Amino acid sequence: MSSLHPLRLRAFIAQVDTTGGPDACWTWRGDITADGYGRFGKKSEPAHRVAYGLMVRPVPDGLNVDHLCHNHDTTCPGGTTCRHRRCVNPAHLEAVTQRDNVLRSRHTAPHRNAAKTHCPQGHAYTPENTYSRRTAKGRARRECRTCRRTRLATPTA
Repeated sequence: MSSLHPLRLRAFIAQVDTTGGPDACWTWRGDITADGYGRFGKKSEPAHRVAYGLMVRPVPDGLNVDHLCHNHDTTCPGGTTCRHRRCVNPAHLEAVTQRDNVLRSRHTAPHRNAAKTHCPQGHAYTPENTYSRRTAKGRARRECRTCRRTRLATPTA
């Protein structure tokens, strides 16, 4: 766990609503960013990262802190109004890679695309029928091999 001056710890805890109990979301009552995330301190650190660092362990370099409560709530609309972005309950937080964080949220295009089992023409995305590549911007793409063969075999006018 991260060391924090007792007065700073007290200031952090004063901004947390824990009235729902240990299993509920602990809502951040302090500063909120335009994206809906809590911010704490003069450095304006993400409140959920501070909570994880205080109550679980320091966040390893290169990892994000994911809100597990968000991933399991099917009623949340996502986006800047997502109430889970304010949650600082350490039981609801997990340090994960950016990739895992993006793939877990059902509100992201990578999550929706990864969940697809068939191409638009109805061919299954199997290991044998899937061509994977990276775009010039480094984004992963997959393509149905059956459709790719048809497209490449068709002469252009």
